Amino acid sequence: MNNQNLPAGQANLKLALWNAEADSIKSSEVYAQVQELGLPQEFTSRLHELITFTKKVAGKVFAVGKIVLLKILEFIKAHPFLVVGAGIGAVIGVAIAGLITSIPFLGPVLVPVAKALGITITVMGAVVGHRLDKQFQDVGEDVGEIVQHFFSLLADVFNTVFRNVITA
Repeated sequence: MNNQNLPAGQANLKLALWNAEADSIKSSEVYAQVQELGLPQEFTSRLHELITFTKKVAGKVFAVGKIVLLKILEFIKAHPFLVVGAGIGAVIGVAIAGLITSIPFLGPVLVPVAKALGITITVMGAVVGHRLDKQFQDVGEDVGEIVQHFFSLLADVFNTVFRNVITA
């Protein structure tokens, strides 16, 4: 269903359902999911601020920040390669744009070209990631399971090896 063409009643119902979903999940659980992504602490704390953002709509308080963050996390879980591809493309695009703009005398003139090239590289990374998502569906869950099993095994090994070690 196209969200742009929803009648007001359906849009209010959808918002109410999203808010009920957001209310059913504790903020600490959402924050834990964000921390599991391995993002820098400053970024994680900013997202934690987003969780607490609310807005009053039609006399009812909605957890808009939590709804937005849950939808972002849902998108990341559904499209892991797209997110990674866009991220890698963005890093490469910014690096190339930085190199182009650092050319003496011509750099300031080439800024529009450098920006366009950076955006193009970012989009290409996202496209490649999207194609990988389509080719390897549900790979994010598989990677998550593999990582969980690996670290469980690693923890067992460390617990076995260092069980009798006494630290001074």
